[in-house]
This record gives sequence, structure tokens and C-alpha cells, in this order.
Amino acid sequence: MALNIKLIAIIGTGPAGIASLYEFLHTNADGTSTVGGARSADPAFTKVVAFEQKDKAGGIWAPSFDEADYPLPPQDLLDTNQYNNPDVIHPAEPVPENLERATASQPFVKHASDATSKELQWSRSGVYSDLFTNIPNRFTRFSYNKLDEKLLDTSRLIYPFMTNTELTNSIRHMIETENLNEHIRTSTRVENVQKKGGKWEITARKTSNDGLTEEWYTEEFDAVVVSNGHYTVPSIPCFPGLAEFNAQRPGVLSHSKSFRSAEEYRDKKILFVGGSISTINLVQYAYPLAKSVYLSRRGKQRLFPWINRAADSEGIVSKTTIERFIPETNEILFTDGTKESGFDLVVFATGYHFHYPFLKEYLKINDPSNRSSVSGLYYNTFAIDDPTLGAVGVTISTLKFHTIETSAAALAGVWSNAKQLPAREEQEKWVQDQKEAKGGSIDFHYYTHEQVRAGFVDPVHKFAAVGRASPLEVDGEHLNDFEVGFKTLERLFYGLKNGEITPKDTLLRA
Repeated sequence: MALNIKLIAIIGTGPAGIASLYEFLHTNADGTSTVGGARSADPAFTKVVAFEQKDKAGGIWAPSFDEADYPLPPQDLLDTNQYNNPDVIHPAEPVPENLERATASQPFVKHASDATSKELQWSRSGVYSDLFTNIPNRFTRFSYNKLDEKLLDTSRLIYPFMTNTELTNSIRHMIETENLNEHIRTSTRVENVQKKGGKWEITARKTSNDGLTEEWYTEEFDAVVVSNGHYTVPSIPCFPGLAEFNAQRPGVLSHSKSFRSAEEYRDKKILFVGGSISTINLVQYAYPLAKSVYLSRRGKQRLFPWINRAADSEGIVSKTTIERFIPETNEILFTDGTKESGFDLVVFATGYHFHYPFLKEYLKINDPSNRSSVSGLYYNTFAIDDPTLGAVGVTISTLKFHTIETSAAALAGVWSNAKQLPAREEQEKWVQDQKEAKGGSIDFHYYTHEQVRAGFVDPVHKFAAVGRASPLEVDGEHLNDFEVGFKTLERLFYGLKNGEITPKDTLLRA
């Protein structure tokens, strides 16, 4: 069945939203692609609008080093003991009544929400100033963007990686040179999305520069891309006694998203909770400064196998998972029956939620946590219930930029009628096969760098516009960069942990 899609809304302008916007602007009405060249002169889509809640595009790669989100949800939300539910800590904003006549040019204006409501948007980036990437630089770009030659210099201390500033500048350069900002509405949060009479109605809220007023309006589109990312709403496991512990000892507990400087760790007894790359990143900065470092983790790391050795390295006290907090005695009980007391800091490096409070009827989250998955998507990209709803960025892989690009290209191909989706039964069979092979947790969306080409990129690229090259046509020959990268990350970990190099060294400023 041919689709009649001319007006597209994109929710979020991190890498997933930017890639989607670029793709749609380079898709011709005849179903061919101009990706890598000039913008389409005869575009398939007449209006493409991207909504961004922050004051600039870029997602987590538009960081704010001087500001951070709440270290934890407010105490009243912790007291509900439902703080592991994203609906509780990231609530939808109530939509004003009678917005039928409100438009972007003639919006309904009201006083802005209170400060707590603003903070519960969790809109600040978790990127901190000392961070360098953990994915090889060839794969922290889109395939149509030229790789900066200096990043291929093997003498760089962090080769094959780049600094957070280099990646931020790369994304900003793409936005500026492609004039993408003319399609992006910043400081504008999408609060509701629903299907009405064959159209998608977006309810948007734009906050003024001074933060005092809000402009609300609705707007209709033929199709919607959800690309609001997976690194916004912090996931904090629910433990008995945590809320009471925090009430008695405010400032001890925090989520890693609020981290900004290793100086926070100086002379502290610290427990890190989590076993991912973000946990180990913080451990490598904390260890030279802290009084002692403890690490509580659930199991072995698969994505970065070297982390398992690093987590058990000399000087780090390994602990099992937490059983409960004991506020009366300032202790934490672990599942092996041991107790530890007197932590100055407990840092939850426990990941993030998938969350779509504006679209609950269409994208369902299974078992909300840092292990949750999104149901109802064919190849993590097409909503099975409605082919005019798409998602970009749900796939989990070390090739994040290339899987993002693949999903965006597939949406452009199908929505321009260059390609068609298979029957619903085939889409549902793919979902069932994935569940049987991977289970229903976040593993459902996960592909290693060895799996991602055959398991995701190649089958999804079949839906791309005519003449659209595969994101891995060239870059796929360089997957060995990941093996080089794993060795570099392990070398840098021990160098930083043991004080042989400093964070400043990794930022290449000296």
C-alpha cells in the first residue's frame, strides 16, 4: 500500500534526530537518494520539523559542563518507592485545555512550570569535560561525513578515539554546514502525540529564553519519528531503605549522570554501583584521588570484555549486588551477606530508561529499568501498528551512529514509497524470532560489532531509497578498529587509575 507522507515531525535532535532530518532532506520525490551530495531539488517531503527540548541541537553531544541534572529524584519521589518507574520521575506535563486553535504562529501562552517540573525533564547532558569516546572515531560519525584525517594519527594518546569536544564540534559542523537549524525548533518539548483523522497531532510546548513563559500549540503531520535518545532519564534501582538512607544522609547518593569533576571524589570512600563502561570510566578518575573505591556489579560485561579484568584489578574492592540500605547504622547490606559502612559517596552508574511519555499508546516499555525494551517495532524502526510512526536510535550497538543512519535511511525509503514493508504477519514473526533468540529485555535490541551487519544493517538497508549506499559499504571494512579500541581503553584505564597519565593528557590539550 502506497503511503501519502509529505509532512514529518522528528522528536529529538541528538544524533538520531539529526540523521533523520538529514536523510529526509536528501530523499527525492521519485524515491531516489542524494545522501552525500546536495539536498534534494525535488524533495519527497515538503515539510520536516524537528523538535528539541534544549536550547540547541546535538543531544548528549551538546553538553553543559557547568550544570547538571539532579543527582537523584527529589525526596518526595524517592519516598514513593517507585523511583525506578520513569513515569514517576519523568512525568508528562499536563496539557492545557482548548488548544484546538493554538498554532505555532498563534500559540496559547501561559506562565512556565515550576522549577521542579523543569528539573524532572532531565534535559542536561551527562557528558563531562574529561570524557573521551569509547567507540572508534570511524564509527562515531555518519558514513557520509568525511573522517577528519587527524583522527587517523596512531600517535594520538587516545587513538582510535576522540575527545568529547571533537565529537561535539563534528556534530555541530554537520548541523551548520547542512543548514539543519532552519528545520529545528529549539526549547520546544513535545508533550503529546496522537492520531486524529489519519493525521498525527503533535502538542508542543516552547519555553521562552528567560524561562518565564510557555507557548503551547498543536500541529498536524503525516508521519512521526521518535528519536529522543536513550540517555536522558536516569535508571535507579529500587532498594529497601534507599529513600530513608537518602533522607538521613543527603548528598551521599547520586546517579552518574550528574558527575562533572573527579574532584568530587577526593579523599572519599566511594561505592560505585554498576558494571558498564560508564562505571569503569568513573572508577579510573576516582581511584587516584579517593580514599577507597568499592565496586558493586551484577555480572560479567559482554560489550567490553576487558572491563571484567579492570573491575577486579588491584586496589578495587569488589562487592556483590546490594540487598538493602540500613540508614540506622549507615550500612549497606550486600547479597552475599556482608555489610559495609561509612561510604561518603554511593554512585549509581546504572544506565537510563527508554521513555516516551508523549506516546504511551503506541510505544510500550517492557519492565521499566535499565534492562527494559521497547515493544511493537519491526527491526527497532517501524511501528507495526502504524507504518507512519518510526523510531530511530532504539538499536543498541557499538556501531550506534551507523545503526541510527540505517534506521533513518529505511524510514526515508519506505515513506517515499521507494520500498514497501512486508505484511504485518512477517513483521510480527521477526519480533517473535528475536524474543526467542534474545529474550524480552534490552538484549532484544542488542548487536555486537560482529553481529550488527548481518543482523541489522543489511536487512534494514533493503528498505532504503534507491541509490542509497549502505552505511557499512566502506566503513564495514574497518570493524577491526574495535579490537584496537578495546586494547586502548584497557591501557588508558590502567594509565589513569595508576596515575601514569592524567585526564588532561587524554584531552590532547598539552
